[in-house]
Order: sequence, then structure tokens, then C-alpha cells
Amino acid sequence: MMKWFGSRIYRKIFASFLVVSLVPLCIVYFYINFRYSERLEQDAVSMNRLAEQNAGIRLSDSLTKIEYISNLFFNSSTQEILKRPDDTLSLYNARIALEQIVRVNLDLFKIMNQVDQVTFVKQNGISFDIINSTKKGMPVSFTKPADGLLNNYKNHGIYNQSMLEELPDNKLVYVRRIMDVDVLTQELGYLFVVFDKNMLDGIFGGLEEVIQTRIMVENTAGQVLYSNTEETMPVDGDWITWNYGIDNFRLVVTFYDELQNINANIQALDRITEAVIILSMAVILAASVMLAKTIVTPVLDLHKNLIHVRNGDFKVRVPAETKDELGDMGRAFNDMAGEIDRLVNQVYTIQLKEKEAAIAALQAQINPHFLYNTLDMIKSMADIYDASQVGEVIVALSGVFRYATRTSHLIVTVQDELVNLQNYMKIIDARFGGKIISRVEVPDELLKEQMIKICLQPLVENCISHGMARGGKGKEIRVSIGRDSENVVVRVADDGVGIAPERLREIRENLAQPIRENTSHGIGGVGLKNIHDRIRLYYGEEYGVTIESEEGVGTVVTVCYPFNVHLDLTEKGEEK
Repeated sequence: MMKWFGSRIYRKIFASFLVVSLVPLCIVYFYINFRYSERLEQDAVSMNRLAEQNAGIRLSDSLTKIEYISNLFFNSSTQEILKRPDDTLSLYNARIALEQIVRVNLDLFKIMNQVDQVTFVKQNGISFDIINSTKKGMPVSFTKPADGLLNNYKNHGIYNQSMLEELPDNKLVYVRRIMDVDVLTQELGYLFVVFDKNMLDGIFGGLEEVIQTRIMVENTAGQVLYSNTEETMPVDGDWITWNYGIDNFRLVVTFYDELQNINANIQALDRITEAVIILSMAVILAASVMLAKTIVTPVLDLHKNLIHVRNGDFKVRVPAETKDELGDMGRAFNDMAGEIDRLVNQVYTIQLKEKEAAIAALQAQINPHFLYNTLDMIKSMADIYDASQVGEVIVALSGVFRYATRTSHLIVTVQDELVNLQNYMKIIDARFGGKIISRVEVPDELLKEQMIKICLQPLVENCISHGMARGGKGKEIRVSIGRDSENVVVRVADDGVGIAPERLREIRENLAQPIRENTSHGIGGVGLKNIHDRIRLYYGEEYGVTIESEEGVGTVVTVCYPFNVHLDLTEKGEEK
């Protein structure tokens, strides 16, 4: 890990990943935190208010169902029962009949479990309990309410112990004045419906548990009918207060929401968001480390091996298993290192061969002046004995020998090569008695063109030795030098016996071998291979020698090298 982090490119890539990934994430977090905090608080208040409003509606709905029970007493048949005589039997029958009517409707509205007692008090003070479901002793005894208690358009209301002393503290009562439907100004009595405050706990309990709302129910006289806490209701600015009115019963439900509780939910959301941000940062950090490692490791390997190559070690290779650009770079480096290694070995081999050739040339010279003087002496003796033809051959041999052993340059002119070829052909004429005819076609403008030294003579010698001397068929050798586009083309053709296909294939394979792999010494291969390798060394791999032959027809050897390329090479093969 320290190796990667110590790399400058690793630190740059790692920092880039962090900037690209973490900075936008932090910007989004702070933008949401500052831009939407107030809106989240407003949304939380709205959601609380919606839940509280729903609770108020449920309370109104439950009280309305109790009101529906009181509406039964405005029915004509029900009032007929209420108007029966006050004797014991009539009152008993009336209570039974009313209990049946009330119980059916309590079951219908599904509020039987919420109602503890239903009592009707006649105008004359006689009362009878229609329903008593408390099963906990005697029912509450009610009397005519005080004057002014029910002065509203429906003549009904919800009261507690503070207004009806006979009512237990944990009970509420719905009271309604029942008027005669036949004589609207005449009262028949009062209906009392007792229910437990637990009904309100069931309605408001969820708000208290979930959002810690404090609730107080008051009537229009300011009397508290219900409160879900014994603590004093707050009045400072740390609470949000609003009222929900139930006009039908002249009630007001006040809800108190503490800002701290509302903000607690927002803070919890902030903590969750922070946790997600921190987790995302950890994931991004881990991903940045892994991605940076994935990129940096191949680069570090490439850098290390580049240093090895710079120090001369061309055997190193870079692992390049991936299919991406880094893998392409590794494979390109491996190819480059392999090619450099090959070229270095080739140059080393060439230099070694040139040194060996120079040593061989030095060994072959063995005091050339002695040989020159000896040839001159033999020529003088031929003149003395009137052997002019022998003298000419000796002069030609001396010229060929002087040209071959001259240590000035390896590059000569075409004219120099033709003079050397002329001396060589004099020797050939003497050897074969003039049976072999040579024809040379060279334009005057190419006489000064450069050419590799000792190129034409080996080509002609190859034709004589392998195409004519053995079979005795050939009689003519044609040497032509011309231009083909940007190249100089030398062709040496004979009409000899030709080359067998198998032997021709071997010669071509020998020519195609790299220079350092030249191990063939078969007949017809050494001279051509020598010329071919020298041309490739001096002018490039695309130039050299090609050979075509057909048995019984003859052979054509072609040499191609670039036109007007001036090289100045010493015998050691070094370019000045």
C-alpha cells in the first residue's frame, strides 16, 4: 500500500477520484441540509396537524353517533312510549320497549361498548334507566339539569363532573332536552347518555404515543372536559398550538406540539442522512483505492521496466493481461523491448562479422606488394618470351587482385565495377578459349552512380561456375544496369543449364534468412547471400537480391538498391 501511495501518479489519481466523488456528495448534503431543513419542519408540522385533524374528526364522528341515539326520542312511536301513564307496570313496559329500540341502534352504530348508561328523566322528575351496561353497581341518578344549561339550537351538550355533580370523575355525559313533536313548546324530558373518558383515550392515544401531542377538549364555556396529561398546558414559544372546533357540540379540541419533538424527527433523518453519507464516503474511499491501484500498478510496472531498458536490459517484460489501454501499452512496450533486443543483437552480430572479415582480409593480404611485384615480374617474362596473351591475363589478374584488396571504401561507382568485370572476363576468355560471350548494357548517366564493391564479378562468376561450366551449354552472359522508378536495377542473365527447383528453393530460403542466421555454405548460395546481406545492411531490408531460374533455359539474378543514395563507408563498414 505504501508503495502505491508513495507514487505521485497514485496520489494524483486518488485525489482526482476523491474530488470527483466526494465533493458533489458533500455539496448535495449541505444543500439539502440547509435548503430543506425548514421545509422538512413545515412538512412535519403539516403531517402532525393532518393526524390531529383526523383524530378530531373521529371524535366528532363518535359523538355524532351518540346524537343519533338521541334522535330516536323525537320519533312519534318512541314519544308515544314516553307519554304512557306513570304507574309501575307502564313504566316497566316503557323501559323495556325503549331498551330494545336503543340497544338495536347502539349495535347498529357499533358504540355499545362505548356507552355505559342511557337514562331518560321525564318532565315530572320520574326517571328510568334504559341501558345500564357498567355492571359495576348502581347507575348514576340524574335530575332535571339547571336552567340555561342547554340553551342552544339543538338543546344538547357534553358535560363532566364540574357541571353535573352526580357524575363520576372519569365519566362524561351527553345531555339533550326532548321536546314534544306534537306540541313543540312542551318538554317531554331529558336524555342522559353516559360514556367513559377512555373513549377519548382510544381516539387520541395514538397521537400521544407517536408524536407526543398534548390534547385538551373544552366546551365554549372554557370548562375542560378532557386532557391527556395532568401537566399544565404550555403557553411558551417552544410549542405549536392550534384548535379544532366541533361546532355541533360546541367543543374545541386544542392540540399542543412541542418543537423539540418535531425537530427530533428531522434530526433523526439528518443522522440517517449523515450515516448514509459516511457509508458512501467509505465506499468511495475503498473504490478510489482499488481503482487507483488498478491503474497505478501497471503504470509502475511499466515505469520500472522502462528504467531497466534505459540501463540496457532489453529482456524485461511487462505483464499485459488486460484488454484496455494499459494492456495495449504493456504489449507495445514488450514488442518494442523485443525489437530493440533483436536489433541490438543484429548490430552486435554484424560488427562481430565485420571484425572477423577484417581479420580474414588482413590474413589474406600477406604482403600484397610482394604479390604485385611477382605478377609484374611474370608479365615481364611473358613479354621477353613473346607471350603477349599470357601477359594480358597476368595484367587482368593483377587488376582484379588490386581491386579486391584495395582498403579505401566499400562503396564504388558503377564504372569501377565494370572495369573490374572487364579484367575478370579477360581471365575467363583465356580459360574457356573465348567460348563465353559477355554483353554489358549500361547508360552513360549511371556510370557515376554508387554501387557496393565487388557486386558484378561474383554474380557473373556464379553464372559461369554453375550455369555454363558444368553443362557446357551456355554461351552468353548479359549484364544490364538501369533505373526502375526510384531504384537501380542490376540484372545478370545467362542461357545455361538453369537450376533445379529443389536447389532454387534452398537458395531462396538461404537469402530469406536473417543476417545472423547465415549458416548455409551450399554451392550457389554463399556469393549471392553475401551480396544480399550487404545490400540489406547498407540500404534496408526491402532491397537485395532475387533469383529466377528454369532448367534448360537459364538463370536471371536481379539486384535492386535505391537510386542516388550516397554512402561513404570504410572497409570496416562504418558510415562517416
